[in-house]
Amino acid sequence: MKMKWVCWLLFISPISWGSNQLVVDIISSENFSQRYEDFLAGRHVLDVDTFHPTTKGSHIEIIEMVLLQQALFLGGETRQVVFNPKPSANILEFSDLIAGESLILARSVWHESIVDYRGALFISEPIVEVGEYEAGLYVTKRNVALQQTPLSQLRQLDVVSNPRWAVDWRALMNTDLHMVSFIGPWETMLEMVESNVVDTMLINFSVSDSLVLTFEGKEYVPIEDIKVVLPDSRHFVVSKNHPEGEQIFAALNRGLNVLKQRGIIKRALTESGFINKRVANWQVANAKMLVEVD
Repeated sequence: MKMKWVCWLLFISPISWGSNQLVVDIISSENFSQRYEDFLAGRHVLDVDTFHPTTKGSHIEIIEMVLLQQALFLGGETRQVVFNPKPSANILEFSDLIAGESLILARSVWHESIVDYRGALFISEPIVEVGEYEAGLYVTKRNVALQQTPLSQLRQLDVVSNPRWAVDWRALMNTDLHMVSFIGPWETMLEMVESNVVDTMLINFSVSDSLVLTFEGKEYVPIEDIKVVLPDSRHFVVSKNHPEGEQIFAALNRGLNVLKQRGIIKRALTESGFINKRVANWQVANAKMLVEVD
């Protein structure tokens, strides 16, 4: 028999917040509301037990929204969850969390990005373990020759990346690729690949059967048989300076441990395509770095 859930999610304005609601921050620039509803497809968020993608784009953001709510409930927090959209800068720079103006984020973050803020932030059990986060070197689909580039010839290719994406940057620096630094939107970086300013860009593997990424009518594919492992773990963070921080963090970690013991986190990452079985046996471009990490 299924347990009757008493927790649910809304996207709502601050005007209507109530004492029986738990406010969780989310990045306002993404269409999370529509994507979230498409994924649920009428299911209650706490009844979700399969995590297959409903779109061809990145799916991990929606999966984390679900796992966060399920963990909080299993940890004893049964209030209604309300997602509060905020500008990405406020979220990704953790300023509101550090100040205690925000309680918790709906997205996991790299451990490297938050380790220096341990005095102000609680860091949850990992959602993504070290070694689980893999990405492809995407090139334009029309460039068939680039798609066949062997590992031994990566040094001939230019890859664009943002040095502020510390984990991506460090992983790519440990390949033979020639790095091109660009600080700006990822969409602009993808356009650099499209217009042949650079050869490739590191992107999460698409969940489509062919691994094809489609963006604004243009198609991109990963270089065959090559992947890059991002050498860090990802975690939820909770503010230590928020009045409810300690209570929420305790509930979150209790629930995450239950989800992990039941195999739900691993299932969610695998079924969603984040851990992509299609590339399980591909060569790792930064393999030497991972040996040192281990």
